[in-house]
Amino acid sequence: MSREYSVSVETIFEGRRRNECWFEPGAALVPPGRYGDVPSVFVTASQLVGNDMGPHHYTRTADMGCRWSNPAQSQALQVNPVGNDVFEKPWLSFFHHGASDTLLLMGRTCFSQDALPTPGIKGETHAVWSPRAKGMDLRPDLIYAHWRPGAPDCEPWRRVLWQGLFAADGVVSLFTSDVCQKVEAPDGTILCPVTVKGEDGRGQSAVLGLRWDGEALHAVSRGNIMVCGDVRGFHEPSLVRHAGHYLLTLRNDLRGYVAASADGLTFSEPTPWAFDDGAELGSYNTQQHWLAHGGKLFLVYTRRSELSNGVVRHRAPLFMAEVDPERRCILRETERVIIGEKGARMGNFCTLAVGPDEAWVITGEWLQQLVAGYGAGMPFFADCARGDSPYNRIQYIGDLLLARIRF
Repeated sequence: MSREYSVSVETIFEGRRRNECWFEPGAALVPPGRYGDVPSVFVTASQLVGNDMGPHHYTRTADMGCRWSNPAQSQALQVNPVGNDVFEKPWLSFFHHGASDTLLLMGRTCFSQDALPTPGIKGETHAVWSPRAKGMDLRPDLIYAHWRPGAPDCEPWRRVLWQGLFAADGVVSLFTSDVCQKVEAPDGTILCPVTVKGEDGRGQSAVLGLRWDGEALHAVSRGNIMVCGDVRGFHEPSLVRHAGHYLLTLRNDLRGYVAASADGLTFSEPTPWAFDDGAELGSYNTQQHWLAHGGKLFLVYTRRSELSNGVVRHRAPLFMAEVDPERRCILRETERVIIGEKGARMGNFCTLAVGPDEAWVITGEWLQQLVAGYGAGMPFFADCARGDSPYNRIQYIGDLLLARIRF
C-alpha cells in the first residue's frame, strides 16, 4: 500500500523565531556532473514583505539537506522600473536540463508597487491591484535565466519569444508559475505548462515545448488551449510524465482539474479531481503537485477538511495520496497528512524525488487564519472574515519546512 512510507518534518530556515516569512519554494536536483562531483539540490523561496510579494532567495545543499547555504539574493536577476513606482520583477525557480546538464531558472515576471496607506512603511503588493497603477498595460511574461557551472550567480534573465506560436489565438499574455512542474521529454525538449490570457483576462492553460541550444531557450511547439469558464479560469498547471503518458493538474478558484496526454502537448478535456469513490477531492484555489516515485504516482494537495482549523482557503494541512493514472482519480485509502496544520497556509509548495528511497516536499508558512473570537484591537487582526477566503488574523512569519518521505 502507498501508506507504507515514513515522513519526518524538519526546518530549513527559521521564520517563526526570526520574525520572517518564507513562501513558495521551488527546487531542482542537480546530479553529479558539470556542477560538481556530488548531487546538489538548489531551492528558491520568497521572503515576504507584503501580500505574497518579496525578494527571491536561493539556497543550496550538497549533502541531501543536512546543511544549507545561507539564503542569498541574486544580484543578476534584474528588476525593471516601468514608471509610476511600478517594478517588473522576476519570479523564478530552478530546473535542471538533463540532456545538456544545464541549470536553468524558469518562471515569469510580475509587477509590484509599494501600496500601503501608511507613509514610511514598505508594503509591497501586486501593482495590478493598486489604484495608482490603474490603466497601465502590465502583462506578465515567460522568462528564464542560465546558471553556468562554477559561477557564483545566474546570468540576467531573458524573455522567451513565444508570440509566433500563438499569433492566431488572440493571446495577449503568456507565462508560467515559478513552481509549475515542467518535464524534460526523451528528446530533450522542455515541456512547460503555461497560463495564457486573452483580452477578457481569464486564465487558460496550455503546454509549450522549449528547446535549449546551449545559450538560449526557444519556443518550438505548443499544444491545445484548455479553457475553464469558472471565475478566473485555469492557473498554475503542473505536468508529470508517468508510465509513458502525461498528466496535467490545474488550479481553479472552485476546484482542481486533471487532464491527460500521450505526447505532453495535446491534452484531453480537463475534469475535476475526485476520489475513487466519486466524491470531489475538494482541492480549490491553490496548487497541486505531482510526485512520481518507485513506479507509483502521487498527488500532494490541500483540500476542504475539518483539519484546516480555519486556515485561509483550507491551505493546510498538506495531504499526499496515490493517483490511479488510468481513471485519473485519487485513491482515498492512501491519503495521509504529510505536514500538519499549525495556523499557516501552505498551498504554495514543491515536490522533488531525490533518490531511490526518498522524496521531499518543501513548503513555506504564512500565518493567515480565521480564529474564533478574534476581534478588533487584537494583534494582527484583519477585518476580512467575509467572502470565499475568510480570515481575521494575518501575520508575516513562517518557517521553510522540508518533509522527508522515505519509502
